[in-house]
Amino acid sequence: MQTLKAHAKSKPYLGVDPNLEKGLYEEPALPPTWTVQPRNGEAQNSSGSEALLALLNEREPRLRARAAAQSSNAEKIKHLFSRASFGLTVAEMQALALIPPEQAVEALLADSAPPEPPGDWVSEPFDRRAFRQMSREERQAWRQMNRMRINEVRGWWLELMMSSAMNLREKMTLFWHGHFTSDIRSIELAQFLYLQNATWRKHALGNFRDFLKDMYKDPGMLFYLNGVQNRASHPNENFARELLELFTMGIGNYTEQDIKEAARAFTGWQVDTINLTSYINERLYDRGTKTFLGRTGNFYGDHIIDIILEQEVTAKFICRKLYEFFVSRELNQEFIDELAKTFRDNDYEIKPVLRQIFTSDFFYSDQVVASLIKSPVEMAVSNARMFSVKEINLRYLLRGTHDLGHDLLNPPNVAGWPGQRSWISPNTYVGRNALSESFVSGSLDRGRAPIKFDPLEFGYSYQTTNARDLLDAAIDHLLLMPIKDQTRESLLASLVGTADPNDWSLAYTGADRQVVAFLVHLVRLPEFHLT
Repeated sequence: MQTLKAHAKSKPYLGVDPNLEKGLYEEPALPPTWTVQPRNGEAQNSSGSEALLALLNEREPRLRARAAAQSSNAEKIKHLFSRASFGLTVAEMQALALIPPEQAVEALLADSAPPEPPGDWVSEPFDRRAFRQMSREERQAWRQMNRMRINEVRGWWLELMMSSAMNLREKMTLFWHGHFTSDIRSIELAQFLYLQNATWRKHALGNFRDFLKDMYKDPGMLFYLNGVQNRASHPNENFARELLELFTMGIGNYTEQDIKEAARAFTGWQVDTINLTSYINERLYDRGTKTFLGRTGNFYGDHIIDIILEQEVTAKFICRKLYEFFVSRELNQEFIDELAKTFRDNDYEIKPVLRQIFTSDFFYSDQVVASLIKSPVEMAVSNARMFSVKEINLRYLLRGTHDLGHDLLNPPNVAGWPGQRSWISPNTYVGRNALSESFVSGSLDRGRAPIKFDPLEFGYSYQTTNARDLLDAAIDHLLLMPIKDQTRESLLASLVGTADPNDWSLAYTGADRQVVAFLVHLVRLPEFHLT
């Protein structure tokens, strides 16, 4: 894939507005990104979204009916990289199909160097006193710059997700983004949004104990859950409550008094916007004795984390979330318990748990394959990778995923995105199809072309020019489950048009348009939405 960039002529993404009434950031309502008219007789009701949700219930019989050849190494690799990364190009699929899945898992788990930041500005100090002394015009210019930097972080992250097949670290960074949530309105400063994203990435495959201890000190988290307001004289329980409920243990495994005691242990933390760090102000810290989960002492935040990790329920809670993200929403409690034991036995190292998931027979079973619905970001990034697009307007993707309910760095609430069936409604189903279509047919955004795709080059990448062979190769590459014979024949008709399938070839005049028509038909299938 060539360099991805935002086109100067494209309509700017309007996700952040510089006109503020309070603080540094206030987000307006967005105008519609596009208006989509149903094509080829597509019903204007909920039939498409209902078909996708029904498919989740009928997928297992279809998968069991796969021929033995389809349950091959290539099928396992395709499933693995759909879940543990963001899909494969044709060339990557052909190369990786030659190695055992266990070897591919080790490559996915391998350490990698941290990426270059989106700009030197990520370490630029912010002086609030100087900001208050600016003129109105200067403040407005600063806010505009901050808005651009926030979008730069989001676009930079999308590029990282698209950059490589071996991208488990970025997939895990996306997972932790939905776990340790925060939002733009609360954090405000682009530097802190970047630094929090870098913290997710640093610990994405590391040690969960170290991760927790860094996250409660993270400037963005201190702003988001009011940690900077948590003082001995006036404790604020927001972070302590979410730490126990959403980040570590789950409801029912602690008491209200545990929340109050934990909040006292986290008092005193403040943010230095000049040095872009956090620090504890001992004058604001509660030095009194605390009793938390049956343990008593003069606890600080690190002590609270260690006590939380002594509870068996913590490993089960985190492993269930990993299971739901990577495996299935239909719980296999025995498998989750095995993962939790691995987590505890390895002192909360994350890699052994992921290795156990991705090398298990259960992960490749009919119960699991094609059982999850792609999030809008997963769909957009995997489309870019699988179709080997040449160029992408990142603003277009950010706007499109926003309108489908997946706004990077800006989750709807502290619980993050519920995912799975919540991604699908009659409106979002049509919008998801529209976004996917634009990867192969151009833009629905006033005729502009934010995505450059070469249909003939894509077709030839399957190393065949025959219509039926091309059809089979594309289905095997782009879909994770078999389709019905009637659907296959319909796809073939969209590829060859009125020509005889035995005579049709990629070398024919107009074959590029027919490849596009075929791919538009394919991405509109309910099966295409599944991972």
